[in-house]
Amino acid sequence: MIAYVSKLLKLPDESIEKLLNKFFLYFLLLTFITTVAGAYASYVKHHKWNVGDWLINYQGGLVRRGLSGELFYTLSQITHINPGFFAFLFQIVFYGVFFVFSYKLLKRQHTLLPYILLIVSPFIFNFQINNLGAGYRKEIIFFAILAYTVYAAKTYEHSVFKKIFYIMLLLYPAVILTHEMLAVYLPYLLVVYVYVTKITVKEAVKVTLLLMPSVIAFLIAIRYSGTSLQVEQIFASLTKVDYSITGGAIQWLDKPTSFGVNKVLLSIKNEHYLLYYSHIIILSILAYIPIRNNITCVIKGKLTTLLVLLSFIGSLVLCVVAIDWGRFIYINLIALFLLSLLYTQPTLKPSEYCYQEIKSLKNYCKNKINIYITVFFLVFYSQFWHIDHCCSPIPYSQVNGLLYLKPYGKIIREAFR
Repeated sequence: MIAYVSKLLKLPDESIEKLLNKFFLYFLLLTFITTVAGAYASYVKHHKWNVGDWLINYQGGLVRRGLSGELFYTLSQITHINPGFFAFLFQIVFYGVFFVFSYKLLKRQHTLLPYILLIVSPFIFNFQINNLGAGYRKEIIFFAILAYTVYAAKTYEHSVFKKIFYIMLLLYPAVILTHEMLAVYLPYLLVVYVYVTKITVKEAVKVTLLLMPSVIAFLIAIRYSGTSLQVEQIFASLTKVDYSITGGAIQWLDKPTSFGVNKVLLSIKNEHYLLYYSHIIILSILAYIPIRNNITCVIKGKLTTLLVLLSFIGSLVLCVVAIDWGRFIYINLIALFLLSLLYTQPTLKPSEYCYQEIKSLKNYCKNKINIYITVFFLVFYSQFWHIDHCCSPIPYSQVNGLLYLKPYGKIIREAFR
């Protein structure tokens, strides 16, 4: 395909690859700047979900998801800076780590062509931009950890990687105490380790022991789910440090599992809910077709396959008790994207790549009209749909493409209004 595009543009293959690399860098910079603007907009507006979830603390006693908020509350007491600012700062840091190491990993691939759909998709780098209320949640901690772990596996000596991986496992209980949902996605981290490490009995025992604190943290989070009194005390503590929030993530702390299940059942009765997310999964899978070989190579073993299935099954369980289906889908999509980067395509000339790595696209190199179809598809794929994180997704009959052509400007206006 690169060879054909080169011919149309009268450029050598290497020039097309350079254009893709240059586009990718500017695209990521623009996306990150807009992401920072979105985080700032949430901060100044005291967003009850994007910021509120980070500010759940232990001022009313031990409660699930409270570790980050307790840290920010303590920092606020010491520095006299409101805790919302620290939530904003940490969001930038975690997004920054994810963007930087995703960029580094993609640059290690011999060509960006197979990843072009994923790069411009509305769910890898643009999820939080297409819907300001959808991103900036605690899963970005997991994205940052997984991106760096994959990078370490690809870049460092194996002995160094193992030490980094052990440290990540030791830190992961804190991640779970920040949000218990992230325990579901711990198996993806183990996939990285299994892919690059020969598993011996000694290694298996060591990793199992290192996983025990995460299991304990998850049980603690389930045990201390939250009460109405704790919710009131958390709200009061934030008012005391000059960053009041009402409703949102904090208000949901005292809701029982049955409440979430009932919300899911009501959402399913919405005629658009199942149809919408079925379409979302299909549209998302399209972007993974060109890199299916990468994913297959990473998870072809029985153990890695089992680990991925554990996260998939865990996500299905989450879909039973919570309505954030878009978020759960999005987290798995990001994880698969990062895992695919563990594998590097064989070193081929760009002109050979189309034929040896993306055989299903061979016919694209035959007709001049297909280059225009490809460009149109890229524009459509990147601009005319997105993943709603939950609740009441917009039916396709009501989607206005122009709404998604202006997400960057919209967020920047929100940040500085």
